[in-house]
Amino acid sequence: MSMEFNIPIINELAKCENLLIAGMGGGFDVFCGLPIYYELQKRGKKVHLANFSFSDIENIRHGIRLTPTLVGVTFDPEEMYPYFPEFYLAEWFKINQNQDITIWCFQKTGAFPLTENYHVLAEHLSLDGILLIDGGVDSLMRGDEAEKGTVIEDATSLFAVNELSRIKNRFLVCAGLGAEQNITYAHVFENIAAITKEGGFLGVCSLTPAMPAYQEFENAVLHVQGKPFHDPSVINSSIISAVRGNYGDYHLTEKTNGSRLWISPLMAFYWFFDFEVVVKRNLFLSQLQGTYTFRDALNRVLDFSRHIKSRPQTNVPL
Repeated sequence: MSMEFNIPIINELAKCENLLIAGMGGGFDVFCGLPIYYELQKRGKKVHLANFSFSDIENIRHGIRLTPTLVGVTFDPEEMYPYFPEFYLAEWFKINQNQDITIWCFQKTGAFPLTENYHVLAEHLSLDGILLIDGGVDSLMRGDEAEKGTVIEDATSLFAVNELSRIKNRFLVCAGLGAEQNITYAHVFENIAAITKEGGFLGVCSLTPAMPAYQEFENAVLHVQGKPFHDPSVINSSIISAVRGNYGDYHLTEKTNGSRLWISPLMAFYWFFDFEVVVKRNLFLSQLQGTYTFRDALNRVLDFSRHIKSRPQTNVPL
């Protein structure tokens, strides 16, 4: 039995003529957006893919270069890279779908260049909607949690997209809840409750094995993770493990051997939020103004964190 991916904001997304689904935390985050991409493609919508990349964007030899730190990657059978998930995602589209898909890649920079790159790409693609996708939930961190995860990439992406105020259709989506180890999940749920009070929680939906959108996502992740020197994504692997019905200390890849995982059905859920409500709650964004390099952004956030009183550590009462 084939099933649809029941996106709670499908009507809002369907209003967009040119929607960008952008991985906001680097690595394989853009892959988490593939089920949404496929569901919208099936409905005939124009959707683009982008990622805050961990690859060496400035030295990429091919593709559509819009700025020194923004390039649209296409598949070229003569090219080979030691680590470049976006390139091999384009390869997967070509080999498996016979589609020439451009994956837009933002260099891992500070807030100022990333903001400029988003402006350039928005103009180039005539964007009227942006959906930021987070593999994990650290984009929901306010800044006063006991354990915050890795917030710098997500906060930088939030800052940049917040500067695109003319684009009214902006959303945040989180997938893989529970896959990150260094987060106080009691505070995550407390944050979601506060966002809900402000009208910013827009609903959830879950992947299941019978969904074509999930099947394409799984195939793409496993294809790219199988490439040489491609460090598997713990979050995407955890999502796949959960959708397949695994539970507890289950390891899809050798990367996590020796650590203790807690695979759960929660990892298969996608959580949708109003972008502006999430941004207003984030304490870090004010510190990112004018940062040029990723190290600049990292130092600013770390320095600021020392002056924030954290909520006490607590366990989720489940």
